[in-house]
Amino acid sequence: MCSSQLKAVEKAVEAIEMNIDKPFGLDELSREVGMSKYHLIRLFKAIANKSPMSYVRARRLSLSLSDLLNTNLNILDIALKYQFEYEQSYIRAFQSRFRITPAKYRKSRSEMPIEQKIDLHTLHDIGQGLVITPHMVLRPKFYIQGIQDEIFHQENYEKFTTNQVAMRFRNEYLHLVPNRINENVYLALILYSKQPDISNYYLPGVETTVLNPVKEPFHAYTIPSQEYAVFRYVGLHSPFELTYKTLYDLYQYIDSCWQLHTDFTLAQSYHFERLDLDICSENYCEMDIYYPIKR
Repeated sequence: MCSSQLKAVEKAVEAIEMNIDKPFGLDELSREVGMSKYHLIRLFKAIANKSPMSYVRARRLSLSLSDLLNTNLNILDIALKYQFEYEQSYIRAFQSRFRITPAKYRKSRSEMPIEQKIDLHTLHDIGQGLVITPHMVLRPKFYIQGIQDEIFHQENYEKFTTNQVAMRFRNEYLHLVPNRINENVYLALILYSKQPDISNYYLPGVETTVLNPVKEPFHAYTIPSQEYAVFRYVGLHSPFELTYKTLYDLYQYIDSCWQLHTDFTLAQSYHFERLDLDICSENYCEMDIYYPIKR
């Protein structure tokens, strides 16, 4: 069944395209989709790295390129067509985005990057939420410290053992970690065992400025500079409801679908999860999962 988030994104994208040359704002879009403005903004920022109305403006500016090249409409008419109240506001927005004025672009006919309509095929219905086809990053070396347990997948699926270990770290050990960078940014390092189909080692922790010397029950690791495929999970629920059962379909998708249809393979015997509690709430969860990759 399609998640409520995916349905909302589909409705929002289609509503935007149907009204791209009509006056409408965030209030109208929120009512059309049946979702609060807060959640709609969060979803768009997670998917498109911009707010809904910033996406709308970028789409309008991109579509106006064709009018400049292929019609005789004057600049004011194009500005009004794409809901810019004044010609100068359109020119300023155009120049800010494309680093050239509309008139100069019309004369130069140069190549321009455009804001494409959001490709819904990059979104996948997973558990209680959706996951976005990964983007690639190069992350510098960093240090992590936490507590480590061997986690058996079947038990984790049934009893949410990773959640128990994570809460124990947060409640009992986090305040003891020196040199921590941001205690509201939760990291979980998953180290693969010799039988990764049965169990893995799980380390909920926090990033530190240096590699701290540690004693039991703490473990500390240096994670080298590495290229990663980053999968973003978004769900309309509390981050504390995020369980292995919720993420099971996501991990199945990564293992059985994504890896089989790309040129990338795992470069290391670990991956990690990153969750910023400052952007989450009681009914919004956003988490990034970093897979080290090589071709």
